[in-house]
Amino acid sequence: MTYEDQRALKEPLISEKEEHLDKDEGILSRRSLREANKQFVLKSLSSLRPAHLYRLGKRFAYALTPQLVRTYVWDEKAPKSKVFPTSYLNGLRGMASVKVFTFHYTHFYSDSTTAAWGVDEHHKYFLELPIIRYFYAGTTAHVFFGCAGYLTTLRLAQQMDKQDPVSRAKVLVNVSGALFRRALRLYLPTLIITFITTHFIYFGLYEQNREYFGDKKLFPGPFYEPRPKQYPTYYEQLHNWAHEMIKLSDIFQYGYRPEHDCHLWSILAEMQGSLLSYLIMIATAQCRHHIRLAVMCVMLFMLFLWNRWDICVYILGGIVGQVDAILIERDQQKKMTLSPESPVVSTFAESGKMATALSRFRATPHSVLSISGYLVSFYLMSYPTWGYGSKAFGYQTLNKFIPPGMAMPEKFYPVIGTGLLLFMLARSDPKTSVWRRLLNTDLFAYLGKVSFALYLLHGPILHGIGYMIPHYIWWSFGVQGTEVGDIPWTVAIVTGWAIGLGMCLWAADVWSREVEGRCTKVVKKLEDFCFVKA
Repeated sequence: MTYEDQRALKEPLISEKEEHLDKDEGILSRRSLREANKQFVLKSLSSLRPAHLYRLGKRFAYALTPQLVRTYVWDEKAPKSKVFPTSYLNGLRGMASVKVFTFHYTHFYSDSTTAAWGVDEHHKYFLELPIIRYFYAGTTAHVFFGCAGYLTTLRLAQQMDKQDPVSRAKVLVNVSGALFRRALRLYLPTLIITFITTHFIYFGLYEQNREYFGDKKLFPGPFYEPRPKQYPTYYEQLHNWAHEMIKLSDIFQYGYRPEHDCHLWSILAEMQGSLLSYLIMIATAQCRHHIRLAVMCVMLFMLFLWNRWDICVYILGGIVGQVDAILIERDQQKKMTLSPESPVVSTFAESGKMATALSRFRATPHSVLSISGYLVSFYLMSYPTWGYGSKAFGYQTLNKFIPPGMAMPEKFYPVIGTGLLLFMLARSDPKTSVWRRLLNTDLFAYLGKVSFALYLLHGPILHGIGYMIPHYIWWSFGVQGTEVGDIPWTVAIVTGWAIGLGMCLWAADVWSREVEGRCTKVVKKLEDFCFVKA
């Protein structure tokens, strides 16, 4: 594709010269209403010319083309994202977004997502083992909440701990702007996707598969996700949508799951976690960092008593962020106090292979500790949903230490594992850490970029067609899924997963660029309009 073609495709769908009423021709008061209507009709008819429709179609096709095709077919490089010390967390969120799709897809067909390895003779597959099972059935919302809490606290804590009036003055400004943007950037895309979904429901696009989802022979998985009701009138359909969105924005309730997409419960939880995190940071802005850390620990304990595991992991991420800020400050002070002269080292220690062997030996304890920390974190995060109260392999002893009275005891160890994972990543060397370098690769950076869009869109796409793809494959061969062996069944499930994930990534790519990008611009303009200029 030539440069001129790319410029033409990137032009807005309606340019200023193609507006129905030109600004330089005056307002309607300078001409009769009949002339204005005539001008409107002429402009509308001109827009229906074949050449204009062709250009418009090309622009729509370009807008719906994913970045992967643009890069490898048209050699159009994606704009480089800014790289920050915490960019690896975007990659972590990207990995979690793919995993949440995999979990929600798989749990319709198998209880391997919930049952532990070895609970009976039906659950002894390799993929069900601890740590292995994390990458398709482990906790995912914990990662989103923990990353958000860590980033919120780290940025503000570093400003507060500078102990100068200018930095302290910026804290309130930053909190105000962040909260203003947070609410709008969470809820604007959510309102748009649910508004689209409610029209899919009203026009019957969910009805063709509705009868199949209640059949346990077709979908033997342990979870049943409610499907939104189709109302007889358009007003009733919109009223139901508005009612659910009002409840989803009610920050004083817990655990609301809208029928339009029950996965959106995390939007409300993330808003609640953000509000509490910013409240704690503002309340402790004048405190020493160890006092702030103590307050956060007290709040973590209280949230545990209140059975709010979702906000617990948010605050735990904040605690990791505060600890990391303290350690970063300590490391910087050490660098400033170190003598520029190199320490005296014996000639024997510097000579050849002996020096290399000694350096490797000195690095071994740290490497072993690091690997052990990652293994423990993934082990805890792969705690099965049905692990509490069952003979779960590898978790029976741990079950004895879960405090009684927890409403959701299966969330206890994943919360701890998430905090440990965030701490291990934060304190690892970005130059030598395999995980940090992996999460900063282009693939994971791209997944992180579209992670929010993928989370919003995977539910409607799965309910619309994704869950039915394996059945379409089996039916095309004239059999049911219950009539085939393990290998054909697995091939159909994996094929359906790959097709569904590809569809979701395509939609997420377009959504993040065409919808989220515009929402960000709207929020920025609204912020400029509302905020007092300094």
